Amino acid sequence: MRIVFVTEQLGEGGSEREITAFASAFAEMGQEVHIVRSKNLKKDYELDQRVRLHYIPYIPLPSRIKNARLKALSRWLNVVPQIRRLHADIFVPVNLAPPYYPCLRIATFFSRTKIIYAVRNNLEKKYVNKKDSKKWRRAACLADGIWIQTKEQRMFFHQILQKKIFEVPNILDAHFLDIPERERKTICRFISVGRIHPQKNQKLLIEAFGKMVQRTGNTSATLTIYGRVLENFRQTEEELRELIWKIGLTDRVFLAGRANDIEKRYSEADAFVFSSDYEGCPNALMEAMAAGLPCISTDCPTGPSSVVTSGEDGLLVPVGDAEAMARAMQYLIEHPQEANRLGGAAKRRMQEWGSAQEHAERLLENLCKICERRKL
Repeated sequence: MRIVFVTEQLGEGGSEREITAFASAFAEMGQEVHIVRSKNLKKDYELDQRVRLHYIPYIPLPSRIKNARLKALSRWLNVVPQIRRLHADIFVPVNLAPPYYPCLRIATFFSRTKIIYAVRNNLEKKYVNKKDSKKWRRAACLADGIWIQTKEQRMFFHQILQKKIFEVPNILDAHFLDIPERERKTICRFISVGRIHPQKNQKLLIEAFGKMVQRTGNTSATLTIYGRVLENFRQTEEELRELIWKIGLTDRVFLAGRANDIEKRYSEADAFVFSSDYEGCPNALMEAMAAGLPCISTDCPTGPSSVVTSGEDGLLVPVGDAEAMARAMQYLIEHPQEANRLGGAAKRRMQEWGSAQEHAERLLENLCKICERRKL
């Protein structure tokens, strides 16, 4: 089967990492796999050499042309012919803007090619604007199948679309399971991993850490936040640095940027904290659990509750509640044996998650079923 993933880029995010993981797994299984990119040629993640890459840039009209229909027409004229030449059995667009779906639908007119709508985030939080919300709902209606990561994501779709839905969670990189479990006598090195972005709400995390320090008088705990800063969010980074300075924790809270040796950072840490306001299927949380770290996470809509059972293999706190997060960090510090128990249970949970091949086979099975419908 010829499977074509379509995305803007292959770097800077968890969704892009999942594309490379599934594409590589499909290639190992003997499938013909293509990835079409529309933005840049940078590749952050290792990709099987048998996967074929294509670059179809979005060519914008001159800035003086404001008409939305003309802009859409220019996109279609550029993308549709090149997409059509791939003769895909199935297109899997990931993280594409909703207007691209009509392009794909047009490109597949008079063909047997199927289109998947891949849900990689909380759609109701990501598309708050009513106009944007209508666009993604329309895009889902145009698709032949809807790929969700967690059961909670079913709630985004009308009852008539439920029959299109299938669930396949993210692939966990097995390297994180190789990090040896260790006994921690004290809990003092907290880390968080995620790009600097309002969605990740690192502001809440810093405030919670400050509250914990103020309440307990702790002098040894540190918080290190690893994550890339995209150009659009330099202001967010500055606001975080100002907050750290304001609460007097410049020697205890660190914005460390992207870590190329993140496995080592997990192995050196004592606990992991995740503060997102909303998520899809959170890779960073899964990786920390696989590394055997006791984890604290906001119980944000879709995501954390699908991988963490609070009190058994991690701790979930209400979204936006800095006080609850501060109490959870204090609890781990004051109960290192319980922290070790949670870390061990988290690792076992991820050991049962399933391999890349198992998840790829599950996805391929669903894609084949959707392709088979054209023969009926």
